[in-house]
Amino acid sequence: MEDSWHQLKPKTGFTVRVNGRISDLSWQTLTQLYQPILGPSAAGLFSALFWLPNRGTYQRHTTLLAALGLDLEHFYEARIRLEATGLLTTMVTTQDDLTGFVYELHAPLAPTAFFKDDLLSVQLLGVIGEEMYQQLITTTVPTSSPMANEKDITKNFLEVFHVDGQELNTLPTAVTDGRQRLTEAPTHPVLSADDEPDFDFKLLGEILEHSFIDTRAVQANRQLLLTEHVTYGLDEVTMARYVGEATDLATNKFDAEAFKRIVAQHFGQPHRVAAPAKSTTTPVATTTGTPTSAEQALIKVATATAPAVFLQAIKQKNGGFVTDGEQRIVRDLVSRQLFPEAVLNLMIYHVLVDEDKPTLNKNLLDTIANDWSKAKVNTPQLAIQKIRERQRAASQPRKSRNRQPTVKETLPDWAKKPAAETATATTAKLSAEQQQRLQERIAKLKENRQAGKED
Repeated sequence: MEDSWHQLKPKTGFTVRVNGRISDLSWQTLTQLYQPILGPSAAGLFSALFWLPNRGTYQRHTTLLAALGLDLEHFYEARIRLEATGLLTTMVTTQDDLTGFVYELHAPLAPTAFFKDDLLSVQLLGVIGEEMYQQLITTTVPTSSPMANEKDITKNFLEVFHVDGQELNTLPTAVTDGRQRLTEAPTHPVLSADDEPDFDFKLLGEILEHSFIDTRAVQANRQLLLTEHVTYGLDEVTMARYVGEATDLATNKFDAEAFKRIVAQHFGQPHRVAAPAKSTTTPVATTTGTPTSAEQALIKVATATAPAVFLQAIKQKNGGFVTDGEQRIVRDLVSRQLFPEAVLNLMIYHVLVDEDKPTLNKNLLDTIANDWSKAKVNTPQLAIQKIRERQRAASQPRKSRNRQPTVKETLPDWAKKPAAETATATTAKLSAEQQQRLQERIAKLKENRQAGKED
């Protein structure tokens, strides 16, 4: 994915167009189903783009940033969230050496289609939990069941309209030509076959053949299985076990929603996971670009482990556990599709182990992710280099920004002299008569003080 962060400036222009019809139901779906995944900033960006005055004209990002109260960094984060969920398509234009953007809005999926989408439904379940997830299905998906005294007498199409059967067998040229011109853009990210080389569906099918499970039903949910594999790093044997738990013994029917819940529940249960060993070498001392042997071992583990499992292994080794918030943070990082899994794992390792943080902090990870994204960190080797740079910067002594220069005050000569010398010098300046009167007053004061003590 080409990162256009470096092309985005406040004065960069953009235009907005809408693909499809955004109805009242679309806004309800955006608020109830998409916003928990997107966050308020991304949902607000969708609304701002749609209701922007003169949205089809060329405008500058300054206007949009002011309306949303966002800086470029948070605007970009909100934009890529809309892109990842299929609500926005972003295109870059170049004319006369000037860069511009075209933002094309897509209508949110209908609730039924949303819950049938593997990526969106799994992400929503992880954010809001099973109880709220089931409530949203009940309230947003319309269900109608006829009463006992009701009989359906609805006419179908052929009962009302006359259609020539020959035309159905051989569709008119105008119909076929029109369908070819209709290019339906995908409404959500889809994992292609190139993303699944490490999962053997043939082996999964062979395992399931020895059970009661209908493999055809599983094949129909191929995309769901692949999504769970990428998110949690499930192997074929584990996947087969979870599929079996989600299949009704009486009907042999595979329940996709139950499968999602089972995977999430099993991941939350404590179990031993091989944790990456902490490097005994100090990366700061390494100035070359070649990883040390300890770093190479860490890269090997990070490359072979799914981010959620990698996080769980580190937490278990430290005696902790993965919180719901940390699961959401990891899912968010994965859904952005900015880095390979190995790079994400090294980012997690750096926060929890190198910086010894007890939990993942979203703001800190967002800061690191933005820095690495701008630096085009796309390999674990480059990630190691960025970690070294960050540690070197942290080890440097901090200079006080408001440090004031020390003002050296020069005392007058009389102030530098001891008190006895000052008194002697002062006395020397008096006349003989004045000195005698002073001595008499001192003697009288001593007599009065002595008389007071005797009384």
